[in-house]
Amino acid sequence: MVEINPTLSLLLENTFIQKNLNKKLSEVALLLSKNPSLDKEYIINQINGIQKSKTKIPSFYENPNIIYPTGLSLEQCSSEKTATYKSSKLSGKTLIDLTGGFGIDSYFFSKKMHVTYLESDKNLFEIVKQNFKVLNTTIDCYHSTCENFIETATQTYDIAYIDPSRRNANDRVYKLKDCSPDVIDLLPKLLKITKKILIKTSPLLDIKQTIHDLENVSKVWVVSVENECKEVLYCVENKPNTNPEIAAVNLDKINTEFSFTFDEEKASEVQYSLPQKFLYEPNSSILKSGGFKCVAQRYKLNKLNINSHLYTSEKLLENFQGRTFSIQTFIDYQYKSFKTLNIKKANVSVRNFPDSIEQIKKKLKLNDGGEIYLFATRNMGNNPVLVITKKVI
Repeated sequence: MVEINPTLSLLLENTFIQKNLNKKLSEVALLLSKNPSLDKEYIINQINGIQKSKTKIPSFYENPNIIYPTGLSLEQCSSEKTATYKSSKLSGKTLIDLTGGFGIDSYFFSKKMHVTYLESDKNLFEIVKQNFKVLNTTIDCYHSTCENFIETATQTYDIAYIDPSRRNANDRVYKLKDCSPDVIDLLPKLLKITKKILIKTSPLLDIKQTIHDLENVSKVWVVSVENECKEVLYCVENKPNTNPEIAAVNLDKINTEFSFTFDEEKASEVQYSLPQKFLYEPNSSILKSGGFKCVAQRYKLNKLNINSHLYTSEKLLENFQGRTFSIQTFIDYQYKSFKTLNIKKANVSVRNFPDSIEQIKKKLKLNDGGEIYLFATRNMGNNPVLVITKKVI
């Protein structure tokens, strides 16, 4: 259990933390091995937490009284950006966070509505409960599993939020059924205490399979931060819906959103062509969402290949939701042809290609970097090609 009272030991530990705050954890561990009287686990957790929260949870970083849990709890929690985004999409007066964890989502939800927080791990529960006091929240906290709480719940909530975790932290999970708690099994009971459920999952889970498993999904958000896909959210309501809206979201200096349905994707027609003057690579949320044909039709772009998900046009498309490049040339995937271009450095990407990035660099004798962006892909005839580009600023 983390000691929260300001004892002499804790004061010494906090002094050590402040003195070594910017050191690598390996260096901190070495120093602690020479100071056996200090709580090594507590100190490592605090230094690691403070370092990571600077960019991941700035609001917590700015508060010197926040206590941080183990590295795994910090790694699995939402970032401030994604938590803030989620709270902006919710409406209602009451919410229950059934798998509270480090409490980041609960904290940002509480800025809009009254929140009930559940956590089954006693140590983590006590840390978060103390942090909520420090943050002056009015969140109700319960040390309980969501299964036990639901069994005896008498109150109803406008929204239930749940973030199931992998049953084994070392496993890669692709189905919701392989997560804990078992949301699919809990759904009938959850819908007795709420009309709307927001489920957060890893991007690894297959979206179409998850929609099928949950049945009544009204909307899906695929959320990236600075073009790195972080989480997928499913809104479940107690009414049938076989064609939910899919929103591909990228949180950056300017937030962007691309929405479609799978019915629209299925009905969209696509034109294919050789590389033209510009090349477009959709952001990670669009690529994860599967709106490939919708992108081509919505923006009036041609695709290079049915499975490559790279797009091209003669005229520059402004404000494309992804990366845009000017095409310098394109050639067959042969060293002799590439050698004539006299390119020694490039940023290599692969899309639907037989060789890996490392294999391509070795074959073409390339180093990383420079202003050239090389896309190894297939053309509309399904032959491997190299598209040589420069990034459009």
